[in-house]
Amino acid sequence: MRKAFFVLLLLAASYAEFTLTAMDVLVDVDVQGGAHVTEKLHYIITSSYHISLYESNIVKTDIGSWGGLVGSDEVRSHLDNRVVSVENVIVRASPTSRCNPLAELCHGDLTVTYEAEPYLRADGSTVPGTGLLTVEQYKPRTTRYTLNEGALQFQTSELGDVVLGEDERLSFLLPRGAKVAYVNPLPSNTEQTGDGRQQLSWENEVLAHFSIVFEKEEGLDQEVIGFFMGARSKLYEFLSGPEGLPAAALVLILAGSYLYLQSKQKKAA
Repeated sequence: MRKAFFVLLLLAASYAEFTLTAMDVLVDVDVQGGAHVTEKLHYIITSSYHISLYESNIVKTDIGSWGGLVGSDEVRSHLDNRVVSVENVIVRASPTSRCNPLAELCHGDLTVTYEAEPYLRADGSTVPGTGLLTVEQYKPRTTRYTLNEGALQFQTSELGDVVLGEDERLSFLLPRGAKVAYVNPLPSNTEQTGDGRQQLSWENEVLAHFSIVFEKEEGLDQEVIGFFMGARSKLYEFLSGPEGLPAAALVLILAGSYLYLQSKQKKAA
């Protein structure tokens, strides 16, 4: 089956200058519910002219240039920017490799990286329904993360389910210490990374009713630290406000008065 696919791929490549052969999307989730996304696109490049064109543009880093050059709408973010704030998009091209001068054929890879965040209001709060994940303080010290399926922008079936084509892979790398509560469909592959994080991957399938829910529980020490950090932040906000300076002055006056009275009592004794 793979041999037949490879033959068809070569035939397609003979009529197209840039042929996408595989795509790998890795979503590296952080504890705030945002993500660093890395998309790797693998191409076969045919004709000496287009190989030279690819190599001469290798310093370019914008999506518009590369999307136009390879003639593909896959050079993009695979997240819906109406739902997710996609920031700091960079495209990096690798040098050509595995070249066959007789066939005028080379391989080239494009790596698209960006940050995925929810949209924020002017006061810094999250706009409901936006972001790759919904973050909920499920219970004390436990945070629940739920995938916003509407944030994904892949090919879809008639029923609206995500479709991963031949040699297309989608992976989610969960935060350290996170535990999967629910996932559908089951991943094609699950593995632990070297730093103890769990990675879930799907490839070449229809993701019917795609859903990921995972939880992360903080230790009691982290809750205590968080409490004091929050208290310190609130104190700083208060002292920085219009009432902060008079309040600080009053505290200093009271403390000075107390120390003065204490010293007077000691002298009288």
